[in-house]
Amino acid sequence: MYSPFKLSALLSFFGLSNPVNGRGYLGPDTLMPIASILAAIAGFFLIFWRLIFKFAKKTYRKIRGLPEELPPDTDLEEPAEETSTEK
Repeated sequence: MYSPFKLSALLSFFGLSNPVNGRGYLGPDTLMPIASILAAIAGFFLIFWRLIFKFAKKTYRKIRGLPEELPPDTDLEEPAEETSTEK
């Protein structure tokens, strides 16, 4: 059976077939620092996500010229005062 896809051609194209050259070899000594950096970035975003999102939302609203967001329990209209009619 003829297959147009050849794994050896793909590996030699990316330089992964010859780890002696060191061009494309990704061993544990290379991947662990990269994984550590990615984990640190993810941890930073997980810790400060609320602040980052709040800053981005506030910046977006200022750029677009939108009013600041009101808390959900704030009424826009003041309640009308009851007037009692005493005789």
